[in-house]
Amino acid sequence: MKRICQRCNVISQDFNLWCQEKYCPAENATEIFDNGEWFGPMEIIQPIVITRSAIVYQARRGEEDILLKVANVGCEEKLRLEARAFLQLAKAGQHPLLPVLLPAHAQGLVDHHPYGWTVIEGRVKYYEIFKFTDGTILRNLLLKNPQPWFQHAGWIILSIADVIFYLHKAGKLHLCLNPDMVLVRFDKQGYPRPILLDLGLADPGQNIQDLWNENYNLPAYTAPEIADRRGSVGTATDVYGIGMLLYEMLAGRPAYEYHLRKDEAVLRAVLEGEFKTTGRIDLNNIPEIAEKSINLQYNLRFPDVLSLVGALQPNFPAIPAERRSFKVNWQTVFIVLGSLLAISLLLAMALSFVAV
Repeated sequence: MKRICQRCNVISQDFNLWCQEKYCPAENATEIFDNGEWFGPMEIIQPIVITRSAIVYQARRGEEDILLKVANVGCEEKLRLEARAFLQLAKAGQHPLLPVLLPAHAQGLVDHHPYGWTVIEGRVKYYEIFKFTDGTILRNLLLKNPQPWFQHAGWIILSIADVIFYLHKAGKLHLCLNPDMVLVRFDKQGYPRPILLDLGLADPGQNIQDLWNENYNLPAYTAPEIADRRGSVGTATDVYGIGMLLYEMLAGRPAYEYHLRKDEAVLRAVLEGEFKTTGRIDLNNIPEIAEKSINLQYNLRFPDVLSLVGALQPNFPAIPAERRSFKVNWQTVFIVLGSLLAISLLLAMALSFVAV
């Protein structure tokens, strides 16, 4: 295992890690499992994304590839609440852009084991397991291409907005959106198909100040009403999160720079609410929609996700339907071939008898 400082992204191979941050997460045991290491009965293949609240791995349980999500220290309750929310939402009707929750224990039922826990080197670790989905984290895509084609950006945002609206209809707010939460798969036609890996708080948000933990989201993506610890949250708080994703893909940079900056300085910038325009003079309406969505004042944003989608949709063609590849059922093919062979043999025998 290794340890990582989630403030400056320094990784230590031997756990001897110095960090400029007074309360460095690396010294609080944020471990990363390496390829070939074991997490209980699951073999780690590779980390997919490291967030402040959890680490998502590609892993293997038996013969099955899975997504393994392990809570970081201090964020165990968030994972437990999220697992119960995933289970509740799946029973109501699985959204195609959410990962499929699997039982935490291979021989158990997901109803009984939506999450699990184990002890690794004397530390209790809580985890969830999902059906494996291939793709690339949006943050990594933006490192390679900070400004994706605006239609792809729009389709990603409209897809994520559909998931957030689904959460809102279920009486839950996300409140923690950032590019680390989104896994993007490109289909055979080259169109982006995002998956939302994290449900955020998955809570109505009525007791946000009691529930909130600074590790639940990066300060640069935290809505001002959460950051000032006095405001109330609602559907426009998630509009802010969606708008931050759209702004970053249009501008090629986050609205508030945070690399190598202390959290306190980033939060001050968020609470001041002064960000540069996207500079996308080549686009009509879309930059203004993104900038309105991340307005400092709650009441000056779009009031809900439907209003945001209603403003965005006319600026993009419809999201193309995915063409599913035809899969040959070889078992059926072999049965048919075997039957035809048997019939041909019987016919040959019958003709030989007639000839005699």
